[in-house]
Order: sequence, then structure tokens, then C-alpha cells
Amino acid sequence: MGIRAAGITDVGCVRKHNEDSLLSLPVWGLFVVADGLGGHAAGEIASQIVVDTIQRTLAATADPSAEWPLEYDRGLSFDGNRLKTALLLADKAIADDILDHPERVTMGSTVVAGLLTGTRLTLAHVGDSRAYLLGPRVIRQLTRDHSWVAEQVAAGVLTPSEARVHPFRNVITQALGNGGDLEVEVQELQLEESERLLLCSDGLSGMIPDAQILEIVENAVNVEDAVESLIEIARRNGGEDNITAILVEIDPRQD
Repeated sequence: MGIRAAGITDVGCVRKHNEDSLLSLPVWGLFVVADGLGGHAAGEIASQIVVDTIQRTLAATADPSAEWPLEYDRGLSFDGNRLKTALLLADKAIADDILDHPERVTMGSTVVAGLLTGTRLTLAHVGDSRAYLLGPRVIRQLTRDHSWVAEQVAAGVLTPSEARVHPFRNVITQALGNGGDLEVEVQELQLEESERLLLCSDGLSGMIPDAQILEIVENAVNVEDAVESLIEIARRNGGEDNITAILVEIDPRQD
């Protein structure tokens, strides 16, 4: 059983530079999307710090007997601890960089990271970058946006359709980079061989409704074609932000 994956990051149609970063390592089963905040290239620095820190941490913690860099959470699995620790270290790494470069004080990053071991998926996220599970004729958002509009939807103040166009839709309530209190959400689930995992920044999810995302992926020839089509449609719909997507599927024919 193997993994097929495709990932693209695109500047979009409005922004002058790309502050998103991605990491796709099928051989590790590791996939990350980070959406940088702060502008003036600082967001790009923050998102790159995130993917670099996650990659280093996952490499350092591959051996269960290795010394753990932070307190081990007994309520999580081994892989859950690996991802949670990686995100907490990324948060600290951005905060440390800001201390060295005070001009970057506004920078930060969202992140969604998936670790696939066989058909077991471990997810961790902070902010409003999303993970979706796509099955035959079904799409399900796995992550909960850490955003103001998501809180209003949960409270019954806004409908999901109102949230999509609300002027505060880009206001997030959590991001990496504060170096302090941070709630990393971690979850685990089993994937069926017919299901696909989509990780994306809000530059994609904000431009394409969920139903259309599903339609595009199901009509695509392969994961590469699907991601290319998603980016193209997001740009066609306005491309108001940087656009990043990684699509992952299990291939039972590979060893």
C-alpha cells in the first residue's frame, strides 16, 4: 500500500507575493499547508519556518525511544504527540525569530498537518487552513476553523453562507507565532481506500464552495489533475488570496 499526492501553491490574482508554504513527503506520509500572516515577506518567512520546523521535528521523533523535546501528552497517540510537538516548536521558532527581527512583530502562520501511517490519519491544525475528507459523492470538513466567523456560526449568529462573505471572514483567533498559550487541535481517524485527503489554505476554501471542490476532484483524471483544476478554478473565481492545496490518496497497488 502506497500514497499518491500532489501539491501546488500559487500567488493568486491579487497578492503581490506568496506567503503560503507547503510540504509534501509521501514517503513519510507527511503533508503540511501553512498560510503566513504579516505581509512584507514576513508571512512567507513564518510559513517557511513552520514547514521546516515540522519536517525537522518529525525526523527527530521518528524513533519512539528518542529524547522527547517537550512534555509528552499521555492523552494522545505517538503520532499525535509528534505533530502536536512539531506545531508547538514551530510556534516557538517564529516567536524566537521575531525577537531577533522586531520588524517582523506582526508575522505568524496558520497550519494544517497530516501524518498518514497506512490508513490511519493523524491531523493537527491551528488557524483556518483546512483538512477535508472526500469520499464517493461526499465531502467533509475535518478541521474546525479558528476564526471569528466560525465562532459566530457555532453560536448560531451567522449561517455558513453568511460567514463566507462576511467582512470579518479573514479574522482568525489562533495562529502560530505568539510563543505563548496555544491550543493545537489533534485528531485521528481511519481512512478508507476510496477516500482522499485535501489540505488547503483559505485561499482555496474561500474561493470554491465545498460541493464544487468535491465535483472537481471526482471529475479529475488523477491527483495532479485535480489539484491543478482546483487552483485554476480558485483563480477564475477571483484568486483573492494565495492558494495552496495538497491532495492525497491511498494506492493499494503500491508496496
